[in-house]
Amino acid sequence: MPDDADEDIWGAAARAPRLSSDESRRRVMITAVKMLERTGLTVSLEHLNLEKLIRAAEVPRSAFYRLWPAKDRFFADLLVELATASEANDAMFYPGTQDVAYGVIDKYQHLLGTTEGRVAVLREVARVATRVNFEHFSESVSWRSHVTLVATASSLADTEHRDRVAAALQETERRFIERTAEFYGTALAGLGFSFYPGASAELLAGLGAAVVEGLAQRRLVNPDLVDTMIMKPGIDGELVEWHPAALGFWGILEGLVDVETRRDSDS
Repeated sequence: MPDDADEDIWGAAARAPRLSSDESRRRVMITAVKMLERTGLTVSLEHLNLEKLIRAAEVPRSAFYRLWPAKDRFFADLLVELATASEANDAMFYPGTQDVAYGVIDKYQHLLGTTEGRVAVLREVARVATRVNFEHFSESVSWRSHVTLVATASSLADTEHRDRVAAALQETERRFIERTAEFYGTALAGLGFSFYPGASAELLAGLGAAVVEGLAQRRLVNPDLVDTMIMKPGIDGELVEWHPAALGFWGILEGLVDVETRRDSDS
């Protein structure tokens, strides 16, 4: 029997109006958008075929379903694994950036005798290494997966699952900040620079990552803007390309690090 809501005033079952394909599509899209405005856009793992996964992992089906009697529990565990796996941590931290930075410092050792020279070398490190870091993030599949997890963790319907994924992401972030801050602190101390009161290597790591990763995400929708090169003097005074990510990072670094006064006076 039809529900009361499905009946018109004459008692006959109401029929959906005949709609054109365009009108049907429009209505579905409008309704779907409104629903997602309430729930948020969530990560989907529906394309992961569980039967194929079980066969590839070479585990008994009974063992799999004993471990995960419900699909949502398996997906929650998988999201936690994605957030904590070594690939995820590597996506947040790129050792190649350090190699490039120290390479620039080694190349210009002859300029490190004065504060002016050290600042020039530090600027060149920021210009070159930040660009390398930006390109790495832009091309990293693991990093894009990490960003997706961060953006959608709060949309998971189950509170327990949401809290577990959030905790895993927070731990990955903590490790990233720790490793990056160690690099920044060591490099800056080696060049004789110190942080302003209240600032820290951890703050530099977090703010710097926000600029680089934010631009890497925006590159997808506005590549012309993100890849607009600004010509500014380089370490030898000649005009060189500065990527917006490098300019943003240098601005943060200048705000947190005293680049004019060396801890030890110049000899």
